[in-house]
Amino acid sequence: MNTNNQRFSYSNQYQNQNHYILKKLSEKKNLTIKEVFDVVSNILDGSCSDAFISAFLMSLLLKGESLDEISGTVKAIRSKSIKISPSVNLPIIDNCGTGGDFLNTFNISTASALVASSCSGVAVAKHGNRSSSSLCGSADFFDHLGYDLDIEPTSIAQSVDTLGFGFIFAPKFNPGLKNASKVRKELGLRTIFNKVGPLCNPCANLYGQIIGVSDPSLLDIIPQVIPILGLKNAMIVHSHDGMDELSTSSKNTVICVSLQDGDYSFNKTVVEPSDFGMPKSTLNELAVKDKFQSITETMRVIYGIRSNKSRENIVLLNSAAILLIGNIVDSFKDGLSIVKQSLDDGGPQKKLRSLINKYGDISKLDEAERLL
Repeated sequence: MNTNNQRFSYSNQYQNQNHYILKKLSEKKNLTIKEVFDVVSNILDGSCSDAFISAFLMSLLLKGESLDEISGTVKAIRSKSIKISPSVNLPIIDNCGTGGDFLNTFNISTASALVASSCSGVAVAKHGNRSSSSLCGSADFFDHLGYDLDIEPTSIAQSVDTLGFGFIFAPKFNPGLKNASKVRKELGLRTIFNKVGPLCNPCANLYGQIIGVSDPSLLDIIPQVIPILGLKNAMIVHSHDGMDELSTSSKNTVICVSLQDGDYSFNKTVVEPSDFGMPKSTLNELAVKDKFQSITETMRVIYGIRSNKSRENIVLLNSAAILLIGNIVDSFKDGLSIVKQSLDDGGPQKKLRSLINKYGDISKLDEAERLL
């Protein structure tokens, strides 16, 4: 068979497969893990048209993504991602939410990652991206302060090893997703790729994760995906005010997933910040008006500038959760004591300066500090 005939054959094959997939979804039938894995793999390889990608994502969204569809997408993305394997002899944790709460809070998870990593006994491989539903994503924050988002994977692994903290810019590690970026931007909706983002950290030896979800329906699905990730511990959180973080303005539903003796256990509980002596905050106290204020207020918490106690408290709560998932402490109460002491000692500020000094432009951080 000549080259033209081969291309024609492959084209027909993809068209027939894609037609079958869209027809099945149009009938509100769930896809199998293999079906989704194959489709997403083809998207990542650049083998699908924008028209098909759009129809596929919208059909999934309108039907509602099943556990198998989430799992198949995660497996496909992870199979194509660039991996890192830091050698640090500490539990490596990530805290990353799905986004989508549209509450315009400051960078809570970013600040929490830096605070927790400034405590002994745990390292953080923070996975993140630019803003999609918030005013300022974690990548926007670090980029503004001079961090080089384009540093090589080996340097990020080195950062985790030497500093106990590394920032993983998602697009650099998942280059295939660029093939769907145009469609996703034009749709302007939160598709399955947004929902699985936190599940695709490319750190191959991640110990645990805190995964925040703004959509409560994901509380039934995400915990069941944890075994695929091979994590030892995970905490899936949803605040009752809709935040994809542990909130101090409401109660929080928390599902803890732990690997014990080869089997995963699942424990669902409700976390009430007042149980730890934290005063209740309001969403207005946690909200910011724009990207600049988000960066400034995040820095103020990291630097221990107590201009807003509510913002500090929510960061401390989420930082304590990282220590809990890393098995550094046995309770939120113990974790809160440790992260507060590190904040008082200036640990997070030193951590941030060390990160930018080694992997970025320290003059940009200096300029941002002068505006605090």
